[in-house]
Amino acid sequence: MSTSIELKHLRHFVALAEELHFGRAARRCNISQPAFSVSIQQLEQALGFSVVERNPQGVRLTSAGSFFYGEAEKALAQIRQAVDVAVRVHDGMQGTLRVGFMASMLPRWLDKAVQTFERQCPKVELQLVELSSAEQIVALQRSQIQYGFVHIAVLPEILNSQELLRERFVLCLPAQHPKAQLPRAILSEFQDESFVIFARAFSPTYYDQVISICVEAGLHPRIRHEARHWLTVMACVARGLGISLVPAGLARTGLEGLRFLDIEASPVKSIVRGAWLRDYEDDPIINLWRQVVQRVWEPDREIPRP
Repeated sequence: MSTSIELKHLRHFVALAEELHFGRAARRCNISQPAFSVSIQQLEQALGFSVVERNPQGVRLTSAGSFFYGEAEKALAQIRQAVDVAVRVHDGMQGTLRVGFMASMLPRWLDKAVQTFERQCPKVELQLVELSSAEQIVALQRSQIQYGFVHIAVLPEILNSQELLRERFVLCLPAQHPKAQLPRAILSEFQDESFVIFARAFSPTYYDQVISICVEAGLHPRIRHEARHWLTVMACVARGLGISLVPAGLARTGLEGLRFLDIEASPVKSIVRGAWLRDYEDDPIINLWRQVVQRVWEPDREIPRP
Protein backbone atom coordinates (compact mmCIF):
# COMPACT_ATOMS: atom_id res chain seq x y z
CA MET A 1 0.00 0.00 0.00
CA SER A 2 1.23 3.50 -0.82
CA THR A 3 1.62 6.09 1.92
CA SER A 4 0.17 8.83 -0.36
CA ILE A 5 -3.31 8.76 1.18
CA GLU A 6 -4.29 12.27 2.27
CA LEU A 7 -7.07 13.57 4.49
CA LYS A 8 -8.98 14.82 1.46
CA HIS A 9 -9.12 11.27 0.12
CA LEU A 10 -10.67 10.04 3.35
CA ARG A 11 -13.19 12.88 3.46
CA HIS A 12 -14.18 12.33 -0.17
CA PHE A 13 -14.53 8.59 0.28
CA VAL A 14 -16.68 8.96 3.41
CA ALA A 15 -18.95 11.38 1.54
CA LEU A 16 -19.23 8.93 -1.37
CA ALA A 17 -19.92 5.99 0.94
CA GLU A 18 -22.77 7.93 2.55
CA GLU A 19 -24.23 9.47 -0.60
CA LEU A 20 -23.55 6.54 -2.98
CA HIS A 21 -23.59 9.10 -5.79
CA PHE A 22 -20.57 10.86 -7.27
CA GLY A 23 -22.42 14.06 -8.11
CA ARG A 24 -24.03 14.51 -4.68
CA ALA A 25 -20.82 13.54 -2.88
CA ALA A 26 -18.81 16.04 -4.97
CA ARG A 27 -21.27 18.85 -4.19
CA ARG A 28 -21.16 17.93 -0.50
CA CYS A 29 -17.36 18.31 -0.61
CA ASN A 30 -17.58 21.57 -2.61
CA ILE A 31 -15.46 20.34 -5.54
CA SER A 32 -16.23 19.51 -9.16
CA GLN A 33 -17.29 15.99 -10.02
CA PRO A 34 -14.25 15.33 -12.28
CA ALA A 35 -11.86 16.37 -9.49
CA PHE A 36 -13.83 14.25 -7.03
CA SER A 37 -13.60 11.20 -9.30
CA VAL A 38 -9.84 11.69 -9.61
CA SER A 39 -9.56 11.82 -5.80
CA ILE A 40 -11.38 8.48 -5.42
CA GLN A 41 -9.17 6.96 -8.14
CA GLN A 42 -6.06 8.18 -6.29
CA LEU A 43 -7.33 6.58 -3.08
CA GLU A 44 -7.94 3.26 -4.82
CA GLN A 45 -4.48 3.36 -6.41
CA ALA A 46 -2.90 4.07 -3.03
CA LEU A 47 -4.85 1.23 -1.38
CA GLY A 48 -4.29 -1.20 -4.21
CA PHE A 49 -7.95 -2.23 -4.45
CA SER A 50 -11.35 -0.83 -5.41
CA VAL A 51 -13.53 0.68 -2.71
CA VAL A 52 -16.63 1.17 -4.87
CA GLU A 53 -18.27 -0.52 -7.80
CA ARG A 54 -19.62 1.76 -10.52
CA ASN A 55 -22.59 0.70 -12.67
CA PRO A 56 -25.43 2.39 -14.60
CA GLN A 57 -27.74 2.04 -11.60
CA GLY A 58 -25.39 3.90 -9.29
CA VAL A 59 -22.55 3.18 -6.85
CA ARG A 60 -22.11 0.58 -4.14
CA LEU A 61 -19.28 -0.20 -1.78
CA THR A 62 -17.13 -3.25 -2.25
CA SER A 63 -16.64 -5.55 0.74
CA ALA A 64 -13.24 -3.98 1.35
CA GLY A 65 -14.77 -0.53 0.84
CA SER A 66 -17.43 -1.18 3.49
CA PHE A 67 -14.77 -2.10 6.03
CA PHE A 68 -12.56 0.83 5.03
CA TYR A 69 -15.50 3.21 5.45
CA GLY A 70 -15.80 2.39 9.15
CA GLU A 71 -12.07 2.81 9.73
CA ALA A 72 -11.94 6.05 7.73
CA GLU A 73 -14.77 7.47 9.85
CA LYS A 74 -12.83 6.63 13.03
CA ALA A 75 -9.65 8.24 11.67
CA LEU A 76 -11.46 11.45 10.75
CA ALA A 77 -13.15 11.58 14.16
CA GLN A 78 -9.78 11.24 15.91
CA ILE A 79 -8.34 14.03 13.78
CA ARG A 80 -11.31 16.28 14.55
CA GLN A 81 -10.82 15.61 18.26
CA ALA A 82 -7.09 16.36 18.03
CA VAL A 83 -7.78 19.62 16.21
CA ASP A 84 -10.43 20.61 18.76
CA VAL A 85 -8.05 20.07 21.68
CA ALA A 86 -5.21 21.89 19.91
CA VAL A 87 -7.47 24.87 19.15
CA ARG A 88 -8.56 25.10 22.78
CA VAL A 89 -4.94 25.02 23.93
CA HIS A 90 -3.93 27.63 21.36
CA ASP A 91 -6.85 29.86 22.26
CA GLY A 92 -5.60 30.17 25.78
CA MET A 93 -6.29 27.18 27.97
CA GLN A 94 -5.34 28.93 31.16
CA GLY A 95 -5.63 28.39 34.86
CA THR A 96 -3.97 26.46 37.65
CA LEU A 97 -3.63 22.70 37.99
CA ARG A 98 -2.81 21.50 41.51
CA VAL A 99 -1.40 17.97 41.65
CA GLY A 100 -0.94 16.03 44.87
CA PHE A 101 2.17 13.85 45.09
CA MET A 102 4.43 11.94 47.43
CA ALA A 103 8.20 12.39 47.37
CA SER A 104 8.56 8.79 46.19
CA MET A 105 7.04 9.85 42.83
CA LEU A 106 10.12 11.93 41.99
CA PRO A 107 12.33 8.97 41.00
CA ARG A 108 9.32 7.60 39.13
CA TRP A 109 9.47 10.28 36.39
CA LEU A 110 7.19 12.90 37.96
CA ASP A 111 9.62 15.59 36.88
CA LYS A 112 9.41 14.39 33.27
CA ALA A 113 5.60 14.54 33.35
CA VAL A 114 5.66 18.09 34.75
CA GLN A 115 8.17 19.30 32.13
CA THR A 116 6.23 17.70 29.28
CA PHE A 117 2.94 19.23 30.43
CA GLU A 118 4.45 22.69 30.86
CA ARG A 119 5.80 22.58 27.30
CA GLN A 120 2.36 21.64 25.96
CA CYS A 121 0.36 24.05 28.15
CA PRO A 122 2.61 27.04 28.88
CA LYS A 123 -0.35 29.15 30.04
CA VAL A 124 -1.42 26.67 32.71
CA GLU A 125 0.33 27.00 36.06
CA LEU A 126 1.02 23.52 37.45
CA GLN A 127 1.55 23.36 41.21
CA LEU A 128 2.78 20.26 43.08
CA VAL A 129 1.45 19.73 46.61
CA GLU A 130 3.17 17.09 48.76
CA LEU A 131 0.56 15.02 50.62
CA SER A 132 0.12 11.45 51.79
CA SER A 133 -2.35 9.22 49.93
CA ALA A 134 -5.02 9.74 52.60
CA GLU A 135 -4.46 13.50 52.60
CA GLN A 136 -4.77 13.57 48.81
CA ILE A 137 -8.14 11.80 48.92
CA VAL A 138 -9.48 14.47 51.26
CA ALA A 139 -7.94 17.26 49.17
CA LEU A 140 -9.49 15.85 45.99
CA GLN A 141 -12.92 15.67 47.61
CA ARG A 142 -12.60 19.29 48.70
CA SER A 143 -11.28 20.38 45.27
CA GLN A 144 -8.08 21.61 46.92
CA ILE A 145 -6.17 19.59 44.32
CA GLN A 146 -7.42 18.41 40.92
CA TYR A 147 -5.30 15.26 40.54
CA GLY A 148 -3.41 12.98 42.90
CA PHE A 149 -1.04 9.99 42.94
CA VAL A 150 -2.36 7.53 45.50
CA HIS A 151 -1.66 4.01 46.79
CA ILE A 152 -5.19 3.35 48.05
CA ALA A 153 -6.99 0.48 46.30
CA VAL A 154 -10.57 1.44 47.20
CA LEU A 155 -11.49 5.04 46.48
CA PRO A 156 -14.63 7.06 47.26
CA GLU A 157 -17.29 6.81 44.55
CA ILE A 158 -16.94 10.47 43.61
CA LEU A 159 -13.40 9.77 42.34
CA ASN A 160 -12.21 8.18 39.13
CA SER A 161 -8.78 6.58 38.88
CA GLN A 162 -6.30 5.01 36.50
CA GLU A 163 -3.60 2.49 37.35
CA LEU A 164 -0.18 3.90 36.43
CA LEU A 165 2.40 1.59 37.99
CA ARG A 166 2.49 -1.96 39.34
CA GLU A 167 5.83 -2.69 41.02
CA ARG A 168 7.20 -5.68 42.89
CA PHE A 169 8.98 -5.14 46.21
CA VAL A 170 12.75 -5.54 46.67
CA LEU A 171 14.95 -5.79 49.75
CA CYS A 172 16.81 -2.57 50.56
CA LEU A 173 20.07 -3.05 52.47
CA PRO A 174 22.96 -0.82 53.54
CA ALA A 175 25.72 -1.14 50.93
CA GLN A 176 28.07 -2.45 53.64
CA HIS A 177 25.71 -5.17 54.83
CA PRO A 178 27.38 -8.64 54.85
CA LYS A 179 24.75 -9.94 52.41
CA ALA A 180 24.62 -6.88 50.19
CA GLN A 181 26.58 -8.56 47.39
CA LEU A 182 24.31 -11.59 47.09
CA PRO A 183 22.57 -11.96 43.70
CA ARG A 184 19.19 -12.25 45.47
CA ALA A 185 17.83 -12.50 48.99
CA ILE A 186 15.91 -15.14 50.93
CA LEU A 187 13.83 -13.15 53.40
CA SER A 188 13.73 -15.85 56.09
CA GLU A 189 17.50 -15.44 56.50
CA PHE A 190 16.97 -11.88 57.82
CA GLN A 191 14.98 -12.88 60.90
CA ASP A 192 17.34 -11.13 63.33
CA GLU A 193 17.53 -7.87 61.41
CA SER A 194 15.98 -4.57 62.46
CA PHE A 195 13.43 -3.24 59.97
CA VAL A 196 12.65 0.33 58.98
CA ILE A 197 9.07 0.43 57.72
CA PHE A 198 6.47 2.85 56.43
CA ALA A 199 4.36 3.98 59.41
CA ARG A 200 0.92 2.39 59.37
CA ALA A 201 -0.71 5.65 60.49
CA PHE A 202 0.40 7.31 57.25
CA SER A 203 -0.07 4.39 54.84
CA PRO A 204 -1.92 1.32 56.11
CA THR A 205 -1.67 -0.17 52.61
CA TYR A 206 2.13 -0.10 52.44
CA TYR A 207 2.52 -1.23 56.02
CA ASP A 208 0.22 -4.21 55.49
CA GLN A 209 1.87 -5.10 52.18
CA VAL A 210 5.35 -5.27 53.70
CA ILE A 211 4.16 -7.35 56.64
CA SER A 212 2.27 -9.66 54.27
CA ILE A 213 5.34 -10.30 52.10
CA CYS A 214 7.48 -11.02 55.15
CA VAL A 215 4.99 -13.42 56.75
CA GLU A 216 4.48 -15.17 53.41
CA ALA A 217 8.24 -15.76 53.25
CA GLY A 218 8.39 -17.10 56.82
CA LEU A 219 9.81 -13.91 58.33
CA HIS A 220 8.35 -12.03 61.28
CA PRO A 221 10.05 -8.64 60.96
CA ARG A 222 11.41 -6.90 64.02
CA ILE A 223 10.23 -3.36 63.42
CA ARG A 224 12.55 -0.85 65.06
CA HIS A 225 11.86 2.38 63.18
CA GLU A 226 8.87 3.86 61.33
CA ALA A 227 8.82 6.74 58.83
CA ARG A 228 6.18 8.60 56.83
CA HIS A 229 8.06 8.77 53.50
CA TRP A 230 9.81 6.10 51.44
CA LEU A 231 12.81 8.38 50.93
CA THR A 232 13.12 8.67 54.71
CA VAL A 233 12.92 4.88 55.02
CA MET A 234 15.78 4.48 52.54
CA ALA A 235 17.83 7.24 54.15
CA CYS A 236 17.57 5.37 57.46
CA VAL A 237 18.70 2.15 55.76
CA ALA A 238 21.64 3.94 54.16
CA ARG A 239 22.66 5.13 57.65
CA GLY A 240 22.70 1.55 58.92
CA LEU A 241 19.55 1.83 61.05
CA GLY A 242 18.01 -1.33 59.58
CA ILE A 243 16.76 -2.92 56.36
CA SER A 244 13.47 -2.58 54.50
CA LEU A 245 11.24 -3.77 51.67
CA VAL A 246 10.57 -1.03 49.12
CA PRO A 247 8.89 -0.78 45.68
CA ALA A 248 11.37 -1.65 42.92
CA GLY A 249 11.04 1.71 41.18
CA LEU A 250 12.65 3.45 44.16
CA ALA A 251 15.98 1.85 43.29
CA ARG A 252 16.34 4.81 40.90
CA THR A 253 16.57 7.38 43.67
CA GLY A 254 20.35 7.57 43.38
CA LEU A 255 20.79 7.57 47.15
CA GLU A 256 24.29 6.43 48.06
CA GLY A 257 25.00 3.64 50.49
CA LEU A 258 22.15 1.35 49.38
CA ARG A 259 21.89 -2.06 47.74
CA PHE A 260 18.64 -3.51 46.31
CA LEU A 261 18.15 -7.27 46.10
CA ASP A 262 15.42 -9.25 44.39
CA ILE A 263 13.35 -11.48 46.71
CA GLU A 264 11.01 -14.44 46.38
CA ALA A 265 8.16 -13.92 43.94
CA SER A 266 5.05 -12.53 45.61
CA PRO A 267 1.61 -11.56 44.33
CA VAL A 268 1.81 -8.44 46.50
CA LYS A 269 2.58 -5.39 44.36
CA SER A 270 2.95 -1.68 44.95
CA ILE A 271 0.26 -0.02 42.83
CA VAL A 272 0.22 3.69 42.03
CA ARG A 273 -3.02 5.22 40.77
CA GLY A 274 -3.83 8.60 39.36
CA ALA A 275 -7.09 9.95 40.81
CA TRP A 276 -9.43 12.85 40.05
CA LEU A 277 -13.02 13.93 40.75
CA ARG A 278 -15.68 12.44 38.47
CA ASP A 279 -16.97 16.00 38.02
CA TYR A 280 -13.67 16.84 36.30
CA GLU A 281 -13.90 13.95 33.83
CA ASP A 282 -14.33 16.30 30.85
CA ASP A 283 -12.07 19.11 32.05
CA PRO A 284 -9.63 19.75 29.15
CA ILE A 285 -6.71 20.71 31.40
CA ILE A 286 -7.02 17.59 33.56
CA ASN A 287 -7.52 15.43 30.47
CA LEU A 288 -4.30 16.76 28.96
CA TRP A 289 -2.44 16.12 32.22
CA ARG A 290 -3.81 12.58 32.32
CA GLN A 291 -2.67 11.99 28.75
CA VAL A 292 0.83 13.22 29.57
CA VAL A 293 1.01 11.05 32.69
CA GLN A 294 -0.15 7.98 30.77
CA ARG A 295 2.49 8.49 28.06
CA VAL A 296 5.28 9.05 30.58
CA TRP A 297 4.47 6.01 32.71
CA GLU A 298 3.32 3.58 30.00
CA PRO A 299 6.79 2.04 29.30
CA ASP A 300 7.35 1.60 33.04
CA ARG A 301 3.92 0.25 34.00
CA GLU A 302 5.36 -2.92 35.52
CA ILE A 303 9.00 -3.02 36.67
CA PRO A 304 10.56 -6.23 35.27
CA ARG A 305 12.78 -8.50 37.27
CA PRO A 306 16.53 -7.91 36.75
